[in-house]
Amino acid sequence: MVYSLKIRSTILPTLVLFLISGWAVTLYTQAHTDRVEGETSMKRVFQTILDRYVAEIDPEKLSDAAIAGMLRELDPYSQHIDDNNSYRLDAITTGEYGGVGIRLGRMNDSLIVISPMDGTPAYLQGIMAGDRIVKIDSVWTKKLDLNEAARMVRGEKGTTLVLLIKREGENEYLSFELIRELIKVPDVSYSGLLRDKTGYVKLSNFSKYSAEELEKSIRKMNRVDLQALIIDVRGNPGGLLSAALMAADLFVEKGAVLLETRGRIKQSNKKYLSRRPPIVKDDLPVAILIDGGSASASEILAGILQDYDRAVVIGEPSFGKGLVQTVTRLSPETRLKLTSAKYYLPSGRLIQKREIAQDVMYEDLLMSSDTSFRSDNNRRFEGGGGVEPDIVAEDFPLSNLERSLWRSRLFFKYALDYGDSRPGLTLPIHFDDSEVDSFYTWMSRNELLPETSLNHWISDLDDVIDTTSAIYTNILDLADSMSLLEEVYAHEEFRKIKFQILAGLEKEMARVLGGNGARIAASLPHDRVVLKAIEVLSSGTQVQEILAGPSE
Repeated sequence: MVYSLKIRSTILPTLVLFLISGWAVTLYTQAHTDRVEGETSMKRVFQTILDRYVAEIDPEKLSDAAIAGMLRELDPYSQHIDDNNSYRLDAITTGEYGGVGIRLGRMNDSLIVISPMDGTPAYLQGIMAGDRIVKIDSVWTKKLDLNEAARMVRGEKGTTLVLLIKREGENEYLSFELIRELIKVPDVSYSGLLRDKTGYVKLSNFSKYSAEELEKSIRKMNRVDLQALIIDVRGNPGGLLSAALMAADLFVEKGAVLLETRGRIKQSNKKYLSRRPPIVKDDLPVAILIDGGSASASEILAGILQDYDRAVVIGEPSFGKGLVQTVTRLSPETRLKLTSAKYYLPSGRLIQKREIAQDVMYEDLLMSSDTSFRSDNNRRFEGGGGVEPDIVAEDFPLSNLERSLWRSRLFFKYALDYGDSRPGLTLPIHFDDSEVDSFYTWMSRNELLPETSLNHWISDLDDVIDTTSAIYTNILDLADSMSLLEEVYAHEEFRKIKFQILAGLEKEMARVLGGNGARIAASLPHDRVVLKAIEVLSSGTQVQEILAGPSE
């Protein structure tokens, strides 16, 4: 009996191994056969079209169309790149390009705005993160490649671009006419001390020198006995992975796991460790600000600091872009950027938002089955993509009136007029409530008042009134009375948003006098998310309670 058990214990594993090996060989053989047949079929179709189609076809254009068709079935970030028109190439290599300041992405079938850049034409006219771009000039965007869309948005300084946009919550399409400018892409667009010795760094991009600039800013502020630190990556669409990891090095202990990438092939599976001791003291309270325009490298930095309980994350949920792209040179002029792996935070959380790749051809075998993850202090996070803030905070929503003021650039025009009439004006500029009335009077005097909904209704009367009607005169009298009422109504609408109007006036006045950095500095006292961060950081106990995790 013992002997027979020994035989069975030897034979069964061998038999199972044999069966599994045979199954694996069969699968590999079948996959290889399918691949060869697929490649052969593509070649035959390509050659048959060139030889027999009714019109002569340019082989290069046909090849580009075939590549675009294949990539369209994958995720939105796999692209065929023409070096002469590659998206953000100028921004990465020279730090500037001609455009309107929009970071683009794709979500399912929509071309979307990841974020507008501070101080650019897109930002100043009220284009928002999450806006769907339906049309670029006269071209519909549904089937437009991301790289081609970016090429169309960019252009020579001074030229005009018209975007048709669908915004969530709006019933009608919005049309924006933008004048292209030379867009400069700084990494740290502003840094300085706020009240209570709280340091603030606006990190707008992740390129080669981002971490170095961030470190310089922190070290400079450290000279004045820094009590707290705010890192602002709202509207930052990411950039170089290495820049995000080097930024995390400034906060996390040497040797700690910062990130893991996992893919289908062995070369895609990597772990990234912190390579230097941190420069930010362990006991310095830190907040990192995020929103829906924080993507990729921004999410990596915020997620790492959250997983290690090193910073309180404040703002709105991030974008959810966690796919790794590798670039292969196809020819001297073209490259293939192909998604090869996914980013996973130290807790094991996947950054990638699930719905972005819902229409792809493959079954996603890399999606973690776990839905709950833990920080160093055992704080619990839900999976599913993006980074959820520890404290949800958002700025004032943009009203229709405020949006109209920005789109017409009336804050900027008033600031120019105000500065011209007051030579020698210097920063900082602080307006009181009376400036809202002065701004309103200036617009009225120059016939620049935005139309209100009541004004639209009055204007539409001419289209519906029957001039032969017996009551035509009475209706005209009513319209005149309504017009007088409309003036009072419009003034009251301005008073309702006086805080936002004062903020807009101070920001644009600072921009006129001191450039975009001064504009960012002027915006901070009006920024509800920044104010919330200052409040949280100034209370040491609140920071400790958030980061401590559950009590045993």
